[in-house]
Amino acid sequence: MERRDFIKSTGVLLAASPFMNFAGSNNGKKMIILGIDGMDPGITYQLMQQGKLPNMQKLAQNGTFTMMRTTIPPQSPVAWGSFSTGADPGVYGVFDFVHRNPANYMAFSSQAETTAPGWIVPVGKYNFPLKPSEVHLLREGKPFWDYLEERDVEATLFKLPGNYPPSKSKQRTIAGLGTPGVDGNYGTYILYTNDENEVEREVYPNKIYYAYINDEHVMEEGVIEGPRNDLLEEGEIIEVPFKVYVDYKNKTARIDVQGKEILISEKEYSDWVEIDFSLIKHISTVTGMVRFYLLNLSEEKFRLYVSPVHISPAHPAATISTPPSYSEELAEKCGLFHTISLPSDTKALQQGVFDMENFLVQHMSVHRESEKIFAYELNRFLERKSGLLFFYFSTLDLGQHMLWSLTDKEHPFYKEEEAARFDHWRDDLYMRHDRILGDVLKKVPKDVEIVVMSDHGFGPYRRSVNLNNWLYDEGYLTVKGGEIFDGMGLLEYADWGNTRAYFLGLNSMYLNMAGREGNGIVKTDERRKLLEEIKGKLEMLTDPETGEKVVSTAYISEDNFSRDYLDRAPDIIVGFKKGYRASNVSALGNFSSAMISNNMDWWAGDHLIDPKWVPATFISNFKINKKVPDIKDMAPTILKYFGIQDAPTITGKSLI
Repeated sequence: MERRDFIKSTGVLLAASPFMNFAGSNNGKKMIILGIDGMDPGITYQLMQQGKLPNMQKLAQNGTFTMMRTTIPPQSPVAWGSFSTGADPGVYGVFDFVHRNPANYMAFSSQAETTAPGWIVPVGKYNFPLKPSEVHLLREGKPFWDYLEERDVEATLFKLPGNYPPSKSKQRTIAGLGTPGVDGNYGTYILYTNDENEVEREVYPNKIYYAYINDEHVMEEGVIEGPRNDLLEEGEIIEVPFKVYVDYKNKTARIDVQGKEILISEKEYSDWVEIDFSLIKHISTVTGMVRFYLLNLSEEKFRLYVSPVHISPAHPAATISTPPSYSEELAEKCGLFHTISLPSDTKALQQGVFDMENFLVQHMSVHRESEKIFAYELNRFLERKSGLLFFYFSTLDLGQHMLWSLTDKEHPFYKEEEAARFDHWRDDLYMRHDRILGDVLKKVPKDVEIVVMSDHGFGPYRRSVNLNNWLYDEGYLTVKGGEIFDGMGLLEYADWGNTRAYFLGLNSMYLNMAGREGNGIVKTDERRKLLEEIKGKLEMLTDPETGEKVVSTAYISEDNFSRDYLDRAPDIIVGFKKGYRASNVSALGNFSSAMISNNMDWWAGDHLIDPKWVPATFISNFKINKKVPDIKDMAPTILKYFGIQDAPTITGKSLI
């Protein structure tokens, strides 16, 4: 079995067509789009006025700078789905990070699904699938780059969210948001520490292990955990051992793993190290890659962070690009790079494994990789006669999530000491992206159309809301035993025979419909009245501590979306007011001790609210025909620029 025939939760991947020769594409037009996730138009304008974004200001002088309508809800996979397809979520079927199976109420990722392998043949201790598992992209609709391909217009799209596995294409694409690690999860780190108290902490699904360092200053029992070996009946996790040789005097350590030696100093983040995980000894392996971060090194305090195991772009265990060789090309020309869905390890900061300084070191390593790859792709773009370059940057979005409380004195998590050290970082991230644009303006001819855009804006996340608690209080949701408690889950405790509505996901509320849900009770003729009733009550919900309204708008899906994939939609999408957001536990279908509580977490900024509070940003070097564009207008604008106007699946309108 080849290594690409196996990976937990990713399986055998979509076979891509050979790279197409676009020699016939030559209308002489070129466009470049910088997709900067989370760039807020209000903050952008303020920094422009302060002279901190001179290149964005220059771009807009003869063109356009405006806010842009985002999607309902303003979540990244939803908004970038509208960008890709030129339509609303009802056309491409993605409404939240999390969807649910109505038959059993189970949550699952809205972005991709894995089919189980079939025709298992046992051979000794191994189970060989004659029909391997496959991963399917759940975003429906026809993306704009397919229309470009049909007209021989070459396009390169780097890490466009919501495109894992990459849809079949002869264009150059790299998957971004939605891409798992080698273990099939979205990022599982390990910390080795000699602090016995720290070992006892719970950081699920991540892990903390005790670092035993012997008298020779050697830690001998480290392991890197890879995928589960589903070829074995027990399905055991594959582990690769490593050793650490500690030099306390010089504050350095040598890590030995699979014949490689990695020398790092305290506070240093290593280069990427490829790791081979053996499925069948000497016959089949899966390749991943990790980085080591020596957080602390002394006899009193030793802490070593092992990153999640990423899919290696040089030896991909899963298809992360089209053509498959594209990721290998980038790894060869630019070096290995983060491939996992959310590359900045926000969980390590939230769970206290990183401090803010540690997080920024890791976070900015992601940004530098993107800058390096962008420089390579920009030079290649300049050599082409025509075509499109779309390049996605994640670091502003994830940075604002984690840095927001440092610039917000009203936030309950505001920390004066950390703010004094780090409050400039949010603006610095905007300025770093402005410098990237500056390089584009210096190198790109004036007849090339340039767009800088985001998928949504940003705001504070000060108060967490559990709408399952609210549904219980209002009598729409009942539980076995009659009383709710902290951590109680819907799957185990909901009394579905007496429940009319439930909340699952980050903005999604569902009716427990008869004939749709596995144990539904709401009849079709009761549906509309119940929707209107819940909508009205949600929009009147008041925070008892602050006196503020909690929900700005409750959107009834059937009133706001096309009907192609409306069956996947929640019945109501909750648009929270700025400052409020669904709690993490409610997103997983659990209850809390309180319906509304302070958000005491580093994840202090957000955008999962009413879209009118967090519009996207649009800047271009050309005028547009609308005062306020919509993100679904981007695809028809791109196509019209390249001479394509017959795109029947697109509902947005061209801006030119």
